[in-house]
Amino acid sequence: MKYEESKYIGYDGLRMFMSQWIPDSERPRALIIAIHGLGSHGGDMRTIGEYFASRDFAVFAPDMRGFGHYSGIKGHIMRYEEYIEDMENIVMQVKDRFPNRITFLYGSSLGGLHLIWYVVTYKGVVDGIILSCPAVAQNIKINRATYLAGYFLSLLNVKRYYSSGIPLEDGCRSPEVIERHKHDPLRFERVTPRLAIECLRAADSGFRLGPQITLPVLYQQAGADKIVSPEKSKQFYETIASKDKSWVLYPGLYHELHEEPEREQVFQDIYNWLDRRLPT
Repeated sequence: MKYEESKYIGYDGLRMFMSQWIPDSERPRALIIAIHGLGSHGGDMRTIGEYFASRDFAVFAPDMRGFGHYSGIKGHIMRYEEYIEDMENIVMQVKDRFPNRITFLYGSSLGGLHLIWYVVTYKGVVDGIILSCPAVAQNIKINRATYLAGYFLSLLNVKRYYSSGIPLEDGCRSPEVIERHKHDPLRFERVTPRLAIECLRAADSGFRLGPQITLPVLYQQAGADKIVSPEKSKQFYETIASKDKSWVLYPGLYHELHEEPEREQVFQDIYNWLDRRLPT
């Protein structure tokens, strides 16, 4: 297994950063594209990359627009659809490197929301998705006055930063991970009003997209999630139209399942799910 750093081309021609973990095999069993959440970056997918690359999967983790090594305005987008257009380029680039390989998408939190929108926008391109506490069921309360103020500033495209409002301690129970996040220069925990409103609207609309999802789905939900609602997540899961879908609830675990002390079990469940859907 080897770790590599590369670039991908965004929808607007901008070159952006991507981490990748490649197995020693010339023909990996399958490809996994791992999409990070708000404030994070592709390097935070290291636990996933190392686990699955050591089991003969090629794992690609891009820095999404506005985060990580991004060279433009951090914490900002103009349209939510930019993420989906970027993802189409990412998927095509990864599939070009390893042609004819089965391809799965993994998305954590906001990354999971991106997956939902991607597979209903670009049907038949990937072979399955793994949703980890996707941001279609956010548990964060925003009063109407705050939302309207953000909406107004968004219309004006005011590039003033506001905290995401999510304490690091709400994401993970591991003190080591929390300390790493606090001192990680690539993490960016602030957003512009435009990004906030675009993502909130995408989440609200995304909750209604379940009936349009027909490919295999593994849905992993933290039982003690403080950021998204487990109950509302289950409601969304029930609307997914796929005949091949699986729900796994992890009692006591927090939002960032891939960083939790029990992540080995989380990854084993993903591996078992993938293994049943791959040729022997």
